[in-house]
Amino acid sequence: MRPRLTAGAPRAALAWCAAMVLGLGLAAAPPSAADPAPEGYFEVHAPPKHEVARAGAVPNDARFKDVQIQFINVRPQQDLVEDVELVIDTTGVKDVAEFRFAADCAVAGAVATCPVGDVEVRWMAEPAFTYSYKVRAKAGAANGATGQVTYTARSANTPLGKESELTTAVTVTEAADLVLTPPAQYRIRVPAGGSVPLPLEVSNAGSQTVPRTYLRIWGFDGDDRAELLGSYTNCWYQTRDPKNAKSPKVGAVCLLNTPLPADSARHVLSPPLRVAMGKYEEFSRLEYMVLPSVPEQPRGVRGTSGVLKLAPKPQQKAAQAAPSPREIDGSDNSVIVGFDTGQVADLAAAGATVKTRVGERFTAVVGVTNRGRAVYRGPGASVMVEIPRGLKVLAFDKRCKATPNTTHWENYTDPTFGDGPDDDAPVPTGALYRCRVPGELLPGIRPVLGFRLTATRTLDEARGVVFLSEGRAAPGRNNLGFLTVTATAAAAVDGTSGGGTGQTSGGSGTAGGTEGVTTGGSGDLAATGSGPAVPVALAAIGATGLGVIVFVVARRLRRRV
Repeated sequence: MRPRLTAGAPRAALAWCAAMVLGLGLAAAPPSAADPAPEGYFEVHAPPKHEVARAGAVPNDARFKDVQIQFINVRPQQDLVEDVELVIDTTGVKDVAEFRFAADCAVAGAVATCPVGDVEVRWMAEPAFTYSYKVRAKAGAANGATGQVTYTARSANTPLGKESELTTAVTVTEAADLVLTPPAQYRIRVPAGGSVPLPLEVSNAGSQTVPRTYLRIWGFDGDDRAELLGSYTNCWYQTRDPKNAKSPKVGAVCLLNTPLPADSARHVLSPPLRVAMGKYEEFSRLEYMVLPSVPEQPRGVRGTSGVLKLAPKPQQKAAQAAPSPREIDGSDNSVIVGFDTGQVADLAAAGATVKTRVGERFTAVVGVTNRGRAVYRGPGASVMVEIPRGLKVLAFDKRCKATPNTTHWENYTDPTFGDGPDDDAPVPTGALYRCRVPGELLPGIRPVLGFRLTATRTLDEARGVVFLSEGRAAPGRNNLGFLTVTATAAAAVDGTSGGGTGQTSGGSGTAGGTEGVTTGGSGDLAATGSGPAVPVALAAIGATGLGVIVFVVARRLRRRV
């Protein structure tokens, strides 16, 4: 029942609204006193010192290196620090270094005023808010020359904190500076079963010659699907199987005895180091880095033939050499690159069609297959198998477990059941089994989940859902299959027992797919239809002495949002 308004209620409500409007109007009036100071503050932290390599005879833009300024929001309630502006004064270092600022900075002489924007609150796991400019040594600045950059910062609504660090000492030094040029593409297409060269290009933007380069290559984040071809004597390899020196090489440490002079041109590996992808592989990532010194003694399986070197990249001329090394900037010494075959795995539910007689025993093999061209690697495939009513489960695969409902799954995109266009599958009404197919699934793999069954009554294409809920490449109808069973009346008794095997088709596999079958499955399942079904069920209850558990399956257990 809804509450009823009395006759005087509208007038009372009108009076209340008027009072609120007047109150809000008074509250919105500007205060006579000055606004209170905002709570909190923000901090600016500049690096206390920054080294630059002594300039060579020819200006080199690769010598410009970033100086990172960090901003920290220390306001409560996650309030923004608005419209921050950074003033960079290079007067104290104008004879030592040259600078480059962002295009939106206003530069007047040795002072740059740069808009930084709003600074948000950063949580513990988030990177700090940074702003950067570039600096390199000025031509003619001697080794050891130094100067100081000073900073001021202001915000439209927040004061600057007292803990800020507002100076950077810039010092000219003699050092090497190996630089890896980023590849044109970070995802490189590789033919399935083929190979491509590792896109390594390295140069020395420092003022010292690098006599020997340390190169390390490894699978990013433990990835070991990309294989390194060749077996160079100046490389030590890591193999996919650490106990088998002949298994595919998935990482390496190489000592490249090719000097890289100061301000060198870009160099590439010679001969090219090729990266291969297997016939059924999909994607892999490698990370590689270079250093001007050897941080540790190389370990692994040493190569057996040929020598890997560095050579100037074709159509480039190297600059003049100069003299012995120390890395000045390691931030540009490593690259992560992916190798993509263009192949994908495509898991699909695999059902079966069986024709049998009432009372005969047969094996239905269902599960999952891979219709794609790449091997599936993941947590495995999770398959729901519904045994239609009118069938008795005698045994089932050890990778399966009986489950009373369809709502408990491990992935966050739970399947939906019903008859709508967005539903994944029809509502199951038979006995349900949750199965897990672990490990790698090769293209064309046959279904392997075996169920030993017998029909307790005649069936006309009774269907049970075979549903792939986890491990699928993408949502789609190929995640749905059916176990379809037709059972005709039993043959006339001729003195033999009914122990035959039903005929299966439609991707059911063979009885050999039931390896690891577990006995002790569920008993008779609830029958459908009318007539003798009720007496049969009552007889079963009386024979076993078990209680009846009634499952009411809702028309729709869950709809997709």
